Amino acid sequence: MRTLYKPKDLLDYLSKNKIKPKKTLSQNFLIDKNIIDKVLHSSNISKDEIVLEIGSGLGALTFEIAKKAKKVIAVEMDDIFAKNLKDQKINNLKINNLNVYNKDFLKFDLEFLKRFNKKIKVISSVPYHLTSLIITKLLKHHFLFSSIVLIIQKEVAEKILSNKDSKKYGYFSIFVNFYTEPKILANISKSCFFPMPKVDSSIIELKIKNEFLDNINKEIDIEKFLYFVKTAFSQRRKKLLSSIKNISSKEKIIKIFNDLNIDENVRAENLSLDNFLALYKKLF
Repeated sequence: MRTLYKPKDLLDYLSKNKIKPKKTLSQNFLIDKNIIDKVLHSSNISKDEIVLEIGSGLGALTFEIAKKAKKVIAVEMDDIFAKNLKDQKINNLKINNLNVYNKDFLKFDLEFLKRFNKKIKVISSVPYHLTSLIITKLLKHHFLFSSIVLIIQKEVAEKILSNKDSKKYGYFSIFVNFYTEPKILANISKSCFFPMPKVDSSIIELKIKNEFLDNINKEIDIEKFLYFVKTAFSQRRKKLLSSIKNISSKEKIIKIFNDLNIDENVRAENLSLDNFLALYKKLF
């Protein structure tokens, strides 16, 4: 069996198959078994679970997941990698619980996951250039998933975990924290990948706030709320009062600010998720 998390086996495989990693698809392959083990341990996969993996690449993580799960749904955009995964030409073991889809995940219809009549786990080392878009799509379909464990850029993980008044804090921070309780499980050196990327990575767990989401969905229009937050951050250097001036009259907004003990000179980056929720409920 090839162990493609070992640098020598990986380089031999790439050379033999005349494959050059594509920067445009963020193809950086894990070459550290310890990281794979950490991801698997954090994900706590049971034998009756279905796992969705995005950007399976050469399958170093895929085949390890398949040993533990009931079924793996692998979505891989690269034609060659997807074909090799389907034909299982990468690994000499015959894996019977692997379904491979040669698709762009951002165009992949997640609704079909409903056919399994159970929530799916997501475990992925996601393409760096699509990280925010992939997380956004997953969380917009949060009701399909039981848990999400991802390897992403360390910088994005820190942005997600950042607090108000921080330069890293923004709309995406609030978006992810609205749907989940995020936690950085471990940081990963860029030397654990080939080719070595320019940035370090993190393993992040996104624990979906099911009870909160069920309750808040009865109180507010979630899409409208998130659009409101995005509008507030659209001009982050300006005062919040200026950014949301088209939503209501200045007098009404100032009165609501006063009622909520919010300074009139506040900027979007100075407000927490709870602050935004309270403001939204007063304004709409």
